[in-house]
Amino acid sequence: MHHPRYPWFIGRMLLVLFLGPAEGSASAQLSNTVARIKPSVVLVGTYRATDTPRFQFLGTGFVVDDGSRVVTNAHVTSRVDTASADGPVLAVQVPAGGGAWSLRHVKVLEVNTPQDLALLQFDGSAVAALAVAASDLVREGDDLAFMGFPIGGLLGFSSVTHRATVSSITTMALPSPTGQQLSQRAIRSLRLGPIQIFQLDATAYPGNSGGPLFDPESGAVVGVINMVLVKTTRESILSQPSGISYAIPSRYVLEMLARHP
Repeated sequence: MHHPRYPWFIGRMLLVLFLGPAEGSASAQLSNTVARIKPSVVLVGTYRATDTPRFQFLGTGFVVDDGSRVVTNAHVTSRVDTASADGPVLAVQVPAGGGAWSLRHVKVLEVNTPQDLALLQFDGSAVAALAVAASDLVREGDDLAFMGFPIGGLLGFSSVTHRATVSSITTMALPSPTGQQLSQRAIRSLRLGPIQIFQLDATAYPGNSGGPLFDPESGAVVGVINMVLVKTTRESILSQPSGISYAIPSRYVLEMLARHP
């Protein structure tokens, strides 16, 4: 007896079998990528021997170039008071294996306030660097991921990875992190014009600032997470997250690196 629904049923089973391994393969690719780039994502903060704890976490960064340079947000580094001789100094902690961290003192190579990017150089041995790709190929709808240390030490210094879809590519002038810098930033933004921004359908938290936005397959960095664009307080971010985050395209990172050959 002929059953006309059999071909449809068999076809549906074949479709499920076809899609299932592809989804699993994508998850495996991201897992492999996370393991590969995790040693290159660092803690950015301050160090002072008399503080408790001595290292105070400020934000996330990632190693680039020759393995001794770190990219982060300018607003992360701006929280350090350099006017005081006995104040805390800027530092990074790089993964040392086995969950341990190695403290490195840094010097600031550039602070690009209008684009909210900073380039640091740390002392000591080099660390595996991440590749920075051209962000011009990123399109709306692309599936990406980002890594950082959300909410700082409250979750422990263990990096966290989030998936993110590029929901919009737009332009805007970055808001100033402090009222004192508002006039200077406004003037520079007017001169340089608005910058390109990736809007993501994922929730980033305080501590994610400066973390890499990367391709899940290759691990290449295509942006830098920016929490300054979330115009709300720390408390409301934690209790009522918007589900929207932003990233600065890597084209601006490449331009910054080109200024420091």
